[in-house]
Order: sequence, then structure tokens, then C-alpha cells
Amino acid sequence: TNTQTRKKKTLVTSKQNSRTTMSAENDPAVAAEPEVEEDEEDLEKLQAEIARMEAEAARIAQETEDLEKETTSSSGGAGASTASAAGNKGKSGEGVASATGDKANTDGHSIYVGQVDYSTTPEELLSHFESCGTVERVTIVCDKFTGRPKGFAYLEFQVS
Repeated sequence: TNTQTRKKKTLVTSKQNSRTTMSAENDPAVAAEPEVEEDEEDLEKLQAEIARMEAEAARIAQETEDLEKETTSSSGGAGASTASAAGNKGKSGEGVASATGDKANTDGHSIYVGQVDYSTTPEELLSHFESCGTVERVTIVCDKFTGRPKGFAYLEFQVS
């Protein structure tokens, strides 16, 4: 009987230990600690990323402002009207009208060329249309996915 009592006590002690272990594993307070630490680390990483992005946005805004000042001071009236057109799109119709006027002016000096061979280079188009006037820009339109020419081009001529 003594051995039976010892076996029962050992069994009861084993069950109590396993219950203690089980309760520690299932305890939400104990199980949540590593999760909370991971969440805090993730939060710190996100906050650092946000700070980096805000600093980059501030840098870009400063560079844009500097570039606008440079453009306005270096080109006089032409750059100022373009800069004001970009800055006043939603504020008044004048900026939009001047931007549209510049585009219409450029379109008035441009031509569409169809049936352009796929192997044609901009230099070949330039030399072909030199007799019509001074060509400022040659644009061979290409497919945005494959990069292959679509078979047409635009030529912009210099204003006399």
C-alpha cells in the first residue's frame, strides 16, 4: 500500500505540474508578451519609415521651389508664365489659358508623319524634312510595353 500511495502522489504531482505548464502556455498575459514586443518593434520601424518619407518630401518640395526660382530668374518672362500656369491651374483661368496657348503654338509648328518604317531613325526623318525648315524635335512614337516603333512620328519645326 505504501508503494501505491507513492505512485498516486507522484501521479498527482505530475498532473499538477502539467496543469501548471499548460496554464502558463494558455495564459493570454504570458503568451502576448512576445507579440507585444514584436508589435512595438514594427511600430518603431513604421514610424522611422514615415519620418524618412516626410524628410524626403520636404527635400523634394525645397528642390522644386529652388528650381522654380531658377527658372523664373534665368528665362525672364517665358519661364515665369510657364511657372505661373503650373501654379495657378485651379486658381484662375489665366494660367490655364497661357499653358493652352503655348501648346497650341507648338502644335501649329508640328506635323504628323504616318507610314514611317519601323527601322527609321530620327536622324533619317530629320534629314528628309530639312528642306521644309529647321526641325527642332523628332518624336517617333513607340509601344510602351515592347518599346518597338508604332509606325508614325511627330516633327516640330523651329519658329522663323
